Amino acid sequence: MRPTVPSTPGSEVASDPVRGPLREQLREILAAQPPVIRDDLLRLLGRPSYALHPDGPCRAGMMALEIHAAIRGEPAGRAALLAAAAVELQMEAAYVFDEVADAPPYPERGEDLALAIALLTLGTAAAVEAATGSRAPAQTLRPFCAAYGQACAGQYLDARLQRRGQATLEEALETTCLKSGGLGRFVGGFAARVAGAEEDAALFESFGGNLFTLGQLVDDMRDACAGGQASDVSQRKATLPVIFYGQTVDSPVPPGGMISPDIQQTYESSGAPLYAAILAQAYLSRAREDLSLLTRRAYAVGGLGRFLERVESDAEGILGAARLRLVA
Repeated sequence: MRPTVPSTPGSEVASDPVRGPLREQLREILAAQPPVIRDDLLRLLGRPSYALHPDGPCRAGMMALEIHAAIRGEPAGRAALLAAAAVELQMEAAYVFDEVADAPPYPERGEDLALAIALLTLGTAAAVEAATGSRAPAQTLRPFCAAYGQACAGQYLDARLQRRGQATLEEALETTCLKSGGLGRFVGGFAARVAGAEEDAALFESFGGNLFTLGQLVDDMRDACAGGQASDVSQRKATLPVIFYGQTVDSPVPPGGMISPDIQQTYESSGAPLYAAILAQAYLSRAREDLSLLTRRAYAVGGLGRFLERVESDAEGILGAARLRLVA
C-alpha cells in the first residue's frame, strides 16, 4: 500500500496537451503544501491508476475539461483547470478511501486516511478559487458540496453493507448510484456551472452520473471473479453481480479465498454477469440520450462524445462477454 514515485514534473505535457496542463495544475496546488505532507501527496498521486501516474486516466478532471470545451468552445483557462483539478482531487480522495476500506489493516492506514482528508480539503479550496469568477459563486459551490455529499453517502452505505455482510439488490444499486453516480453528477454539474451553463447544469450532471454509474458496474463485473484472493466473490463484497450470484447460488466462501474454475463456471452461468450487463447497458443508453439532448441545446459535444466512446470501448470486452453467454 505504499505510494510509488511520481513521474518527472512536466515530462508528459508535450505528449498529452490535455492531461499535461491538468497534471501541472495539480502539482501547483500540491507545491504550496508543507513539505511534511507535500511529498507524500505527490507519491500518493503517483501510484498506478492515480492522477500523476503516467497512465493515470484522470477521468474526473478530463470530463470536466471536455464539458468546459463543449460550453465555451475555447481552450481551458485557469478557472477551468482549477475546476478540473478540484474534481480530480475529490475523486482521488474517494479512491484512497476505497483502498483503505477494501484492504486488510496495514501500518500506514492512518497516514493514508490523513492524506485523503488533505486531498478533500485541497479540492474544496481549488473549487472555491475556480468558482470565484463565475456569475454566482455561492450558487456554483452549493451544488458542488451537495453532490459530493451524495458520493460520501454512497461510501458510507458501501461500508455499512460490507460490515453487515448482507445486502439486497436494491441496496447495492443505491450504493452504486450514490457512490459512483454521485461523483459523476458532482463533476458534470460543477464543471458546467464554472463554465457558465447554470441553466443546463442538470443535463451535464445527468450525463456524468449515468456515465460514472456505467463505469462502476463494468468494474464490478470485471472484479467479481478476478483471480486470486482479490475477487469480489471471495470477499463477499456488496456489489450487484456478487449479490445476484449469492441470491441465485448457495455457494460457500471459497477455501483460502481462492476462486476455483468450478466457482468461476458457476458464477458465469448464474446470470449475474448478464444481469449487471443489462443494467450497465441501460446507463449507457441514458448517457447517450443525455448527449443527444445537449446536442439539441447547441453545445459542441464532440469531445464529450469521444469521451463516451472511450468509456464504451473500455466496457465492450466485459459487456460483450456477458452477451455471448446469453447466446450460448
